[in-house]
Amino acid sequence: MEASRVLAAILRTRIVPIVRTKSAEWAEELAWILVGAGLDIVEITFTVPNAPAVIERLRKRFPAVLVGAGTVTDAAAAEQAIGAGAHFLLSPALSPGMVEVARRRGVLAIPGAYTPTEVLSALEGGAGLIKLFPADVGGPAHLRALRAPLPQARFLPTGGVRPDNVAEWFGAGAAAVGIGSALVGPSDHAVDAAAVRAQVDVLIRALAAQITD
Repeated sequence: MEASRVLAAILRTRIVPIVRTKSAEWAEELAWILVGAGLDIVEITFTVPNAPAVIERLRKRFPAVLVGAGTVTDAAAAEQAIGAGAHFLLSPALSPGMVEVARRRGVLAIPGAYTPTEVLSALEGGAGLIKLFPADVGGPAHLRALRAPLPQARFLPTGGVRPDNVAEWFGAGAAAVGIGSALVGPSDHAVDAAAVRAQVDVLIRALAAQITD
């Protein structure tokens, strides 16, 4: 899928659920739960054991779902992720190697930034969406401060985003949000399917309220 279409889908859906677990099996189980609960985007971080294999299996099982690779910090990991079929790549930092590979392969790259200088570097590199990380350090106020002089930047805050506070992030100007443990639970625990589904319900209701408003 073209990078522009993937970006449009993320901006339309506004949510990137982040799966970061200690086990490949838990990661796949979580992805199945998220998709079954109505979400059609899933990010598998490269900290998950055998992440490329997990991405490949999810792509085959859910052809209509956008499956991304997170914590992609260099060119080699980017090549692995794209080879596995990742629709988009995210990094906690600018990660020039990842961005270059993604651009060459026609895949959406979402670099990470926190300071105005980093945001400008991401924009100059052609980023259509920038991961604001760690977002919980400055909170929505930091996002507002960045957007004041850089209104052309579109941000995906990650870190500290929860189903019950997404309205604050969208109110501060987030184009979309990345949400991990607050949605899927701690990375070192077995999956609690009922708890995940309950949090997804809260999240979907919060998104619906944003659309209504």
